[in-house]
Amino acid sequence: MTIKATISRLAALMLLGGTSAEALAHVEYYDLNQGKQIANLTAAGIVASTAQYGANPAVPGSIGNGASDRPLNDMSQWTAQFQSTTNVGQFSGMQYGDALSTATVLVNDVTDGGWGAGTRATLGDSHKVDFFNFRLAKASRVSISWNVFDSAGNFFDGGFSLYGGVLVYQGHDDAGADPLNPKTGFPPRRVQNALDAGGVVDAQNIAADVRNTRTNTSDYVGQFDALGNWGQANGAANWSNIAFIAAVNAHNPASGFADNAAATLETLVIDLEAGNYTIAASGALGAAGFGVVAPSFGISGLNGQLTFRAEALSAVPLPGAVGLLSVALAALTGLTRRRHPRA
Repeated sequence: MTIKATISRLAALMLLGGTSAEALAHVEYYDLNQGKQIANLTAAGIVASTAQYGANPAVPGSIGNGASDRPLNDMSQWTAQFQSTTNVGQFSGMQYGDALSTATVLVNDVTDGGWGAGTRATLGDSHKVDFFNFRLAKASRVSISWNVFDSAGNFFDGGFSLYGGVLVYQGHDDAGADPLNPKTGFPPRRVQNALDAGGVVDAQNIAADVRNTRTNTSDYVGQFDALGNWGQANGAANWSNIAFIAAVNAHNPASGFADNAAATLETLVIDLEAGNYTIAASGALGAAGFGVVAPSFGISGLNGQLTFRAEALSAVPLPGAVGLLSVALAALTGLTRRRHPRA
């Protein structure tokens, strides 16, 4: 494609994608077991969640009230008494069981660079990422695919991260209990946030990576970390962390977009133990360290399709608590990494 044609096409993409449709919601999971988006827990749901996970440990400065707002595992509690739902997301192929779980969900609130921003040193805005959660009753082989596209047949570079554990509902960047770039005094000086100091575990026994809010040279864009452990609080001062397992961004065309689905389809096959898991997915434009050339075009309101399948393993060949990537995938992409230098 010529430079002139590329510029013309990008202008058209901007008009198609727009910016007004961008999602500004806090963490509201597309639940891949229930087949619906869960907005929040009711008071009864918070009590049930706290009983399931246990109370958060005490944190210096008395951050939080110890309660939990994490997703519920008990199917009998997947009712309006315990949780509120939205009408967002189109679910199909739903099946949930110990032996086999499947789901496909189509969402229309995707940004072209939300996941990519999370690979950078200043991290990403969690409002620009879509969150999916699932529970495995048994050790399973899990397959996940993700693609980002618009209504005109343009497919965008996308990426997703897989984590162990789940975040609290309505968690968001810069909550009062977990400020993004905390300052105090006059003139203001940076202080280290207790939840970002490292080693502070939540009720899931997960600690977020150190996010040094005292000496960092640039303000953080957000708290979303595509390549490491991270956490958030919500307006009720409840907080939680999730543990990084894998980052996936193999198909990244130099222009940032393509006219066929195969050019941008991202897939992961991984063996995981029983437990709760989170997927964070969005566009990958502007990502650091994955060979992506194109920066974000600032497009939002894109479509994203995530397909999920979990099949119980007959044996349990898992050496650790967070699972093992398939050898074939690791050899093919070399993209699963605990951490790499950020731009």
